[in-house]
Amino acid sequence: MLYTLINDFNCYFTLCFDLEQIERLLKDFEDDIDSQIHFNGSPRSYKGIIREPLSFTFPKTDKERDIPDLNLHEGRLFLNIKAYNVLNPLLKDDGEFLPATYENGEAYFYIPFRVAEDVEAINKTLSVENEWNYFNHLVFDEDKVKDWSIFRMRHDGYKGVYCQENVKEAIEQAGLTGLYITTDLANIFPEEQSSVSKPN
Repeated sequence: MLYTLINDFNCYFTLCFDLEQIERLLKDFEDDIDSQIHFNGSPRSYKGIIREPLSFTFPKTDKERDIPDLNLHEGRLFLNIKAYNVLNPLLKDDGEFLPATYENGEAYFYIPFRVAEDVEAINKTLSVENEWNYFNHLVFDEDKVKDWSIFRMRHDGYKGVYCQENVKEAIEQAGLTGLYITTDLANIFPEEQSSVSKPN
């Protein structure tokens, strides 16, 4: 079975890039939109471009929320060291981990490389699009993605993040915080939280 990963905005803060660092690191690539990691979520490698740990912060906008173990940003995944130790064995073959730091120490920023359209994995017969070309109902051919632990799709600008059951189970068993997990693959911004599983 496949799942969608969704940020828990109600209980956890959202990461921010250090824009001064990004400007310094990417000064030779300022005219290359594809290299702008802080807003371009495409599945590309930054090896040889990002040469130092990325610096993140979680601005504390209120006292009711916490810093998460996991946080999504434009289809990429922030992992603190606890989350990295749990998920690295599962995710390492399907993307790239970039070293990072944040308020509480060492972290990683993960870019999933696998794309559903590359293997024609979107079931166009069973999936249903609305008038804005977003999916109201989304079905993947699971046999075509069975060797991937995590993947995205080009159709939504790589923003949705989909995973296999082993990733879901690893998150839940380790008690990693920050995400909701749902089997409704088209539901990346759930209004009804009862429709999703909160693993923490």
